[in-house]
Amino acid sequence: MLDVQRLRVFRAVVASGSVQAAADHLGYTPSAVSQQLSALQKETGLVLFEKAGRGISPTPTAKVLAAESDEVMGSLSRLGGLVEHLREGRSATLTIGTFDSAAQFWLPHVAKGLQHDYPDVVLELSLDDLASGDVRPQRRDIDLTTEPADEPGIERPGYERYVLVEESYRVVAPRGHELLRDYVGPVPMAALADLPMIDNDFSDTGCSLIIRNACRAAGFTPRFVARSDDHHTALAFVAGRIGVTVLPALAVPDGMAGIDSRELVSPAPRRRVVAFVRDSSACNPPVCRAIELLQEAVAKTVSRRAGHDARRQGRVGPLMH
Repeated sequence: MLDVQRLRVFRAVVASGSVQAAADHLGYTPSAVSQQLSALQKETGLVLFEKAGRGISPTPTAKVLAAESDEVMGSLSRLGGLVEHLREGRSATLTIGTFDSAAQFWLPHVAKGLQHDYPDVVLELSLDDLASGDVRPQRRDIDLTTEPADEPGIERPGYERYVLVEESYRVVAPRGHELLRDYVGPVPMAALADLPMIDNDFSDTGCSLIIRNACRAAGFTPRFVARSDDHHTALAFVAGRIGVTVLPALAVPDGMAGIDSRELVSPAPRRRVVAFVRDSSACNPPVCRAIELLQEAVAKTVSRRAGHDARRQGRVGPLMH
């Protein structure tokens, strides 16, 4: 079995680029680092470094070893965290991979409920995009992801699948914009054809693909005047009257100054939000409770959005289109 401390020092040298830099980062002397490297080479029987000028350079073998040890070192780090939690009297950690709008609008309700029901559980959140079939292995108890609602659901080996909601997309426009005056109710996609638009996701994730397909089906290509990989920035640009943007309903805040929104139809782009629960965690009571709390949060946001739309239409009167 490889010595973990030697492996840590080796990885530090590869990442830092030199023995001296690794020694500085680790708080060791250069000679101590060199001794650890020599011991690891003897232990593995591999040539890990070769001379390069006055220093050393990792061999291709060393680069492979460093890359392949990432998951092992991550597991050791999590195990160390578990030991720390147990030492401090905290019973467990619940990990959730999520995307931005779910973290903003749903997970505070989950965190509050877990804090009440399981005060010793530590909630760890990881923000990333797991949309459209990204099935990279992750050691999370729950992964929240999205997929096009008109496509078959994605299965992930080793996970149980829970559909949380299917939701529409909405056009977000500056308050008082002519589009909002023309359409009190749902807006047809084709009405966006000649409008300046703000791209809020140019990384070809699930959301951008759903929007692009809906625009194509409506016979036009979006005319983007600004691009951002963050929907909060896109909303600020809309409020600044730069253009309009298209977002899933969950990502559109109620009552944000300077903006309003309408549901899109003809075609009606929709996405499905799914929670994947790791099989080994499925019977864990805090995990089961987290799924229940997620379902409660989803129901509240859906009800709030329906009420907001109903009140707006009631104020304005019958649909103009």
